[in-house]
Amino acid sequence: MDARLVRACLFCTLTLISSSVFGASHATENFVAQAPTEEIARRVAECAEFWRRDLAMQWLGQPLPTWSKPCPIQVKVGQIGAGGATTFTFDHGEVFGWNMEVQGTLERILDSVVPHEVNHTIFASYFRRPVPRWADEGAATLFEHESEQRRQVLLLDEVLETSRRIPLSKLLQIREYPSDMRDVLTLYAEGYALTHYLVSMKGDQGRQVFLKFLKDAHQQGWERAFQAHYGYGSIKELETEWKGWVVAGWPSLSTDPATLAAGEAPQQSQPRQEQQLAAMDAVPDLVVRSQSPQPKELVPLPMFDRTLRVPNARDDGRLTVNDASLRRTVEAPAPYASQQDVNSGRSRWSGQSEVSPSLLSPNLSPTADGIPSNSDAGHYQFPASRR
Repeated sequence: MDARLVRACLFCTLTLISSSVFGASHATENFVAQAPTEEIARRVAECAEFWRRDLAMQWLGQPLPTWSKPCPIQVKVGQIGAGGATTFTFDHGEVFGWNMEVQGTLERILDSVVPHEVNHTIFASYFRRPVPRWADEGAATLFEHESEQRRQVLLLDEVLETSRRIPLSKLLQIREYPSDMRDVLTLYAEGYALTHYLVSMKGDQGRQVFLKFLKDAHQQGWERAFQAHYGYGSIKELETEWKGWVVAGWPSLSTDPATLAAGEAPQQSQPRQEQQLAAMDAVPDLVVRSQSPQPKELVPLPMFDRTLRVPNARDDGRLTVNDASLRRTVEAPAPYASQQDVNSGRSRWSGQSEVSPSLLSPNLSPTADGIPSNSDAGHYQFPASRR
């Protein structure tokens, strides 16, 4: 066959394949979604716009300015592992060049992948520099569906008392993803648990305190920032308290440890727990949410559900980042452990009977009935197909 004809046939074939995967697009003010159908493109773009507005209100207290160029979103829908990847560039205090890819079932894209990825853009817009891995991924996971959060809880339970657990002194220093995928997944689980712990500790101001804490840590170091914002005298003291809290089953930080010691479990949120666990079993192919620009194909992983982010330094000084709150009302935490307990490795949660990890009960959470939003932001109603 003539070489020109072969090239022409190949071009037509690739065009048809591309059209079948991204056959339609829908644009909002800050996003342009390309998806197999116009309806899916519209849903994803509107969902991303909602989360951009609402997450900015929750973290920053005000909406973000409109981006100079909308962020493209490539949408791949199917019975595949849910995952996403977002890229952007930092250059002399500016952030731009947004690009996002999401995949999975439509339901999981809307209620987990999109909010996770959009949260990365909120943090990038606010800090205008790379954010520590544990904090960036942990904060993004706060807005995933409860079944996705449950996966992190179960993984952390598996590694907490093993050599696979990453000590906090090491976790805080991680700038690049570990080469071992098991360590990557542990980083996600520990980052989520630590972020949840710190944000919950400060109640309604938890998100704002967390952002200020990260800024101060960048300038003054972790120990001084923990002391200033959370009252911990050392990372060792924090680790003792945090680990004891995880072992105790993630009790509400407004719960008096004496109450737990007496055998009264903290109140557990019950948002469709049986449905969530069933949903976990129904999704065998899982992916990691990420920031990795090298592979264009989001490859399903054997055990877990995320996609990774790795920064890529360029010769011109720019940094291209490939990617990718909890709103609870809690009272001030009980007093910290005594110095004697810290030195002995005991936490104030020691000796309490373990309870089942409580699912988060955010006021803002995607559900089959839509997203109950805060009064300062818009309201996005999920399509009828999800009801």
